[in-house]
Amino acid sequence: MIGAIIGDIVGSVYEWHNLKSKKFDFFGSNCFFTDDTVLTVALADAILNHKDYASLLRSYYHRYPTAGYGSMFRRWANTQNASPYNSYGNGAAMRISPVGFAFSTLETVLEKAKHYTEVTHNHPEGIKGAQATAASVFLARTGESKTSIREYVSKTFGYDLSGNVENIRPWYEFDETCQGTVPQAIIAFLDSNDFEDAIRNAISLGGDSDTLACITGGIAEAFYGGVPDWISQRAMSILDIEFRMVVSEFKKTYPQ
Repeated sequence: MIGAIIGDIVGSVYEWHNLKSKKFDFFGSNCFFTDDTVLTVALADAILNHKDYASLLRSYYHRYPTAGYGSMFRRWANTQNASPYNSYGNGAAMRISPVGFAFSTLETVLEKAKHYTEVTHNHPEGIKGAQATAASVFLARTGESKTSIREYVSKTFGYDLSGNVENIRPWYEFDETCQGTVPQAIIAFLDSNDFEDAIRNAISLGGDSDTLACITGGIAEAFYGGVPDWISQRAMSILDIEFRMVVSEFKKTYPQ
């Protein structure tokens, strides 16, 4: 899941200052982790330690209350025993990559992605976005080709993955929905040559840069068998000690 965290960190400084180019400082000045990382680490913690995810989401939110959460999530996190809020926001997909790494069958990955997503994002499009992302991670880490991943996601979830980064970039704009983020993030991976190139593809689309790159990064890590050491080390240095411990334990427990 470090790939997802890297995407978030790299994209953090471009979310409100969009680029339409792949030429940029990979770790830009003052880059940081956002809510995408916080909630991804919370899910990894829940899986590792068999904890209730809804309770952990609230706990992590209160530890990092200024990480950039959406207004609906903030209300949910501040209301004990609140019900899911029928969201189809891309937050469903940006936090789900640990599921694709942790479970051993595609059926279980789809089941767990739904389970962990619907505590907040129980709209069908939110669940679909999370399942498509987690399934892509699983298929990538278990040796499926990009062609197979494209075909499975397109057939199962109905996403149009026929485009490429070059023809998406000119028209793509900020979109916080799963249906307006997940297909583009998957295409950024499919159209890449290596892990770094995948992140650069995602950032170059513009839009919700940190979340796009977070989704892309988890899939790219799985497909390319990890991330370059210099990138991983730089990202880990930006995390606090508690996050580094969870990330390290998750990688140890669920090696690729």
